[in-house]
Amino acid sequence: MLSKPLVIALIALVLMVGTQFVALKMYWSELFPEPEASAVVIKREEPKPFEWGFASEYITQLERELHERIMMLDAREEELNAYEARLGADRAEIEEIKTQVERMREHLLEGVVKLESDEVENLKRLAKVYATLTPDATVNIFRDLDDSTVVKILFFMKSDTVGAVLQEMATANGGIAEQVRRAAKISDMLRLFTDNTKDNLAQN
Repeated sequence: MLSKPLVIALIALVLMVGTQFVALKMYWSELFPEPEASAVVIKREEPKPFEWGFASEYITQLERELHERIMMLDAREEELNAYEARLGADRAEIEEIKTQVERMREHLLEGVVKLESDEVENLKRLAKVYATLTPDATVNIFRDLDDSTVVKILFFMKSDTVGAVLQEMATANGGIAEQVRRAAKISDMLRLFTDNTKDNLAQN
């Protein structure tokens, strides 16, 4: 008797569980809906341009300094070129001056009279003889003598006598240009007859 109700209870339990399972199966999709699939769109972002930031200003400063140095070098080069040009001009001018000085020196040496010790006595005697003559006569004699010999003779004559002779030489025959030039040349040669010659004569 007791087993029959137990069987009936088990059958009822199985039917209830089965019914619930079938109902759950039928309404599963409604009770637990699946999430709708959505496409994931990934937007590609363009890369931002790379900026130097603080380094850009540093490079600009370096570029500015480099440009300034190049300008300084260009200016320095121009100064050196100008200096080289001036130096070349100065060198040429110095060479020209040296040439002129050498010419003047040669010209002066041509007018310098050398007095040898062995001719001093003879020149003194001639000077005494010419000193007794008139300036006109002395000038006539000097026409046949070279300038160096005339200067040596005049050197041993008194200054007033020398002046009279040179004046006569310059004014003779109406002051011929050639004679005037010769009188001026002899006067200049006498001036170049240095005091050293006088000192040497005084010691003899």
